Amino acid sequence: MNTEGTIKYAIVEYTTNKNFCNVYDAVGIERLEWELVSYDREKRVHLDRANAYLPITRCKLLVHQVLSGLAYKQGWKMEVFGGSFREGSIESRLFKVEYDPGADGKFARFPFRLSINIGPGKKTATGGIAPEGKPTTSIWMRFPDDDWLGICLEIRDFLLVHQRDLENVRRTEQLTRLASRRKESPNGRSVAA
Repeated sequence: MNTEGTIKYAIVEYTTNKNFCNVYDAVGIERLEWELVSYDREKRVHLDRANAYLPITRCKLLVHQVLSGLAYKQGWKMEVFGGSFREGSIESRLFKVEYDPGADGKFARFPFRLSINIGPGKKTATGGIAPEGKPTTSIWMRFPDDDWLGICLEIRDFLLVHQRDLENVRRTEQLTRLASRRKESPNGRSVAA
């Protein structure tokens, strides 16, 4: 996540006449941040903004399915539910990518659709967060095949280069959890999680 005063590093910056999509480095929390913004070009103002933090494993799966051609099927989609606690309430986030050229080929030139929905959420029995009611923010954007493929290539290459950084984050988290368990154990030995 971005700390005050620092500039986020954009792996991808993609712009159309009504929207832009950015993908930011968040490897430090084992994620990539996806951001969609709608704007009014004439007035030069942002109309709405939505972001979602996608786990690295889900990013890799998305990239694999696109690059291997598995995503190029009518009805294919990937949905990732998430969220966070903000100002005393639960906020739900839904990240969804779909392959939808349209039944009549209406969207054949722009078959990939990315949407991010943010709204009220509820905690599930397994500790996750699920949507509860209608989203308060909903932004979507369509992409041509070649542009979406290019975005996936950029993400793949970034993750390949930063795999060691990711492993260092994971190692540090595991050592911290182990130290915490040892500290909580009455005999100083680690206890089962």
